[in-house]
Amino acid sequence: MIQFGENVYLWRIYKELSQGALAKKSGIPRPNLSAIEKGRRSITLSTLRALSFALGIKAGLLVDGTPPFKFNKSGNWPRKLLENTVQASLGISSYKLSPEDRAVSNLLLEITKNRINAQKGIYKNTLKLRKACIKSWLMLKSGAGKEIVGNLLSRQDKLLNTQGK
Repeated sequence: MIQFGENVYLWRIYKELSQGALAKKSGIPRPNLSAIEKGRRSITLSTLRALSFALGIKAGLLVDGTPPFKFNKSGNWPRKLLENTVQASLGISSYKLSPEDRAVSNLLLEITKNRINAQKGIYKNTLKLRKACIKSWLMLKSGAGKEIVGNLLSRQDKLLNTQGK
């Protein structure tokens, strides 16, 4: 289960709302919304109702920590699928991935861009890449699980280290 603030953030991104737009729709000041998303502020029932109404979802989805998307609902991530997804994220090979697994691959690519630039000391567009990396990390973690994301990144590291030699 994901934390309440992270879930609000994910639903906001999923609904393609800026923080300012959600603040305006919900009647919650933007600094307060930012604090809620970062887990620094507790909320009242009226705030919960305002957020859920503004997002167009049931309040229970926010409270229960139900993310707006879930990857590979069966929880079955065979080794071959993990490897194919990682290879597709690096552009090494284009296997026939399901749209769901292609989405995971694309999110993994966003994280990879940030990791490679950090290793190379490239700081052009750092803030933009960092935000994309954080967004992708949260989406992957909430949709596939922290363990799966760790496995994907570990396999990616092994593949990158093998290619670098």
